[in-house]
Formats: sequence, structure tokens, C-alpha cells
Amino acid sequence: MSTQTRAARRRGDVGAGFLAVILGITSFHRPAGAQPPPEAPPAPAGEAPTIAAPAADPSAAPAPPAEARAGAPAPESAAGPGAASTAPPSEKEPWKKPVSVAAWARVGGRLQNPGAREKMDRLLGDGELDLSFSGEINRFIGLQGAVVAQFGPTPTGGNITGSVTIRDVIAKFQFHDLLNVWIGRMIVPSDRSAFSGPWSMGPWNYPGFFEPYAPPIGPRQGPFGRNDGVTAWGKAAGGLFKYYVGAFNLHDSSVSPLYTARLNLSVLDPEPAYYQKATYLGEKSILALGVAGEVQKEGSVESLPPPAAGEPPGIPRKDTYGEVNADLLFEKNLGAAGTITLEGAFYKYFGDFERFDYSYFALASYLTPSNVGVGKLQPLVRLQQAKPKNADSYLLIDAQVGYIIEGHAARVALGYQRSDLSGAKGNALFLGVQLQK
Repeated sequence: MSTQTRAARRRGDVGAGFLAVILGITSFHRPAGAQPPPEAPPAPAGEAPTIAAPAADPSAAPAPPAEARAGAPAPESAAGPGAASTAPPSEKEPWKKPVSVAAWARVGGRLQNPGAREKMDRLLGDGELDLSFSGEINRFIGLQGAVVAQFGPTPTGGNITGSVTIRDVIAKFQFHDLLNVWIGRMIVPSDRSAFSGPWSMGPWNYPGFFEPYAPPIGPRQGPFGRNDGVTAWGKAAGGLFKYYVGAFNLHDSSVSPLYTARLNLSVLDPEPAYYQKATYLGEKSILALGVAGEVQKEGSVESLPPPAAGEPPGIPRKDTYGEVNADLLFEKNLGAAGTITLEGAFYKYFGDFERFDYSYFALASYLTPSNVGVGKLQPLVRLQQAKPKNADSYLLIDAQVGYIIEGHAARVALGYQRSDLSGAKGNALFLGVQLQK
């Protein structure tokens, strides 16, 4: 036998010996009759597989008492995860929750004669029902939609049928706190009042409605403050600072887009959501300043009188439309002294054919610290003024008492409104009830 053959045989004998030792050690440490854990059965389609629980480790530290564990997340064992949990999805995983549905309703009455606005000899009623839907597809994508139904008087007298239309259709993409992109029909990010809507403000009447059956005087938006377009927005420091940039009027190819931008700074409590309220009813301490602007090429259009019989309509002249505004909100819960709210906004309009030069409003309200019956009282007063370019000023004064039963979810408003539209005066009493679920 050659020397190489003998050396190879010795190496083989040594390797076999090492293998025998390893197998022996393994057999010595395994308990008698122990078998490897069975594999978990495959999970049904669409479900995560169940993870088998590891065997108990006698050397592990004893579990803390129940009192120490209460309210704290269960620690991860060094041996691996425990059995799969059947708890509902956490707030960190909202996409695992079903689509949420909400119903908001407002019904009210107004004592005023539309044909002779200074007389309060006609009782009119109106109402609105909003059904909204929202949900998360995954951690980056969400959706939101809403329909709105209304009834009440119209310029031609009104009818019992009412109307139903789409309010919101939004595809949401969240890339980072600093960058979210919303596409579809949504609130135009123009001012705090637009974000709040009539649902989250103290006054019953939305600001800017000086003229009956006319759009509000203020930033350009669309029905219900919405328009079709895209908005990029983001927040820093948990919502102390937010920005918005958008392009709207994308449903109409005959006009130029309406471009918007807004900055919002909240120096006390943050406002992290896309939306902002005009009052938090004492739930937040707010000192917030917002500045915004809009611009649209050829968006200021001359208003022509109807053509004479047999004559073709004239061609209106056009100019670039622009608007800038600033709004300020201060709200402080003083504990046993109640909650005070001060709000103001100023709007400046640009364009050769804009009817108004500027407008503004100022508001003060007080919320009682404790209930009177089942709710808190909120007296408030609001002054609004708009200056037409070729007429005397428009003036509106609202004096109102609110009854806050369950925050914005259940409230009642009773008030008086005095108007003066370049000398045309008006009086109105109004009562409203708002419910949200």
C-alpha cells in the first residue's frame, strides 16, 4: 500500500471519529422520546401563517407580575416571537381596518323674507346630509369619498325634491410626513374656513355669504369649497408647520388651472391633519397663523349684460386673477374660567374685472367651563365686511348663542343676523341643529 493511500485512510478514520463524537453529544442532550416540533399547517388563502410557539426555556427569567405588565407592550423573547395574536389591528396599521363610514346632518330654519330682506315674516327651512367613506389600502395609499344631499329654498323658489351630488373623491398617497399627494375632488387649501367648513366652526353661517343664493365672497373654490385637482402637502414638527400647493379647475379644459398655495404655523398645540378647525372647543390651545394665495391666468373675466334681441353675445375681456389672504386663530382653555376664541381673516383680490377690492371678518366667542343642563353655552359675535370696487361696503353682523352638547357632533345654534349691502338692509333670525356620527 502506498504512503498516499495510508494517509488518506487515516484522514478518513479521523473524520469518522469526529462525526461519531458529535452525534453522541447530540443524542446525550436530547430527552428520551423527544421529537422535532411538527410543522404548522398551511394558512388559508389570504391569511398569515401561524408561528409555532417555542418550547419553554427553564433558564429564562420569571415573568413579571400582572400589575407590572398592565398597560405595557409584551416584551419580545430572545427565543423568538410568541403565538400569533388575534387582537384587532393596531393604530399603527390602519390599512387592516375596514372602511369607515360617517353621517353628518345639519337642519335649520330662517325667519326672513327673501324678497324684502328687512322683514322677518317668512319662515324658511333647509338641510344637508353628508355620507363620507374613508380607508387605507396600505401604509402609503388611502381613499376618501363623500356624497351630499340638500334641500331648501332656491333662487326660483325651491322644491321638495332636493339634490344629491358628489362632494369628495380623493386618492391619497403618503410618501413622508413632508410629502403627501392627494388627487381628485377635495377642499381647496385656501383658508382656515375652507378646511373647517360649517361643521367645525362656531358660527352657524359660513363666512362670506353676503348675497342670497350667490357664492361666498372669498377665495375661489367651488361647490362646498371643493374643486377637481391635485394637492401636495406636508407637515413638520408633528404639525406645528404645514404647507400646501395645488392646481385646480382640472375638470374644465376651456379655462386655465387655478393655482393655490398655503402656509400654516401653529405655535402652541400642533394641527397634524390635512384639515383644520376654526374652533376646537377647548380641546387644544391654539395660536395659529396662516397665509395663502391663488392665481389664475385669464381668471378675472368681464361681466357683460345680456345681448339685445337678435344680437350675438359680446366677447368679455379677461385679466389675470389673484388673491392673497391671512388668517389668525387664538383659542385658550382657561380651566374653570372657560374657553375664549378669537379669530380673524383678511382677503385682498386682484384682477381688472373683480367685483370686490377686499373683505375681512373678526370673531370673538366664549365657551362656558361646565354644562348648563346637558351642554355648554357658547355666545359669539362676528363682524364681516366686503368692499365692492364701485359701491359702498357690504356689512354682516352675527350674534349667536350656541349650545354644545357633544362637541361638534351635537350642537344647536340660535342667532340674529343684520346685513347692510350698500344700503340694502336685512334682518334674520336663524336656528340650526348639527349632528355627526
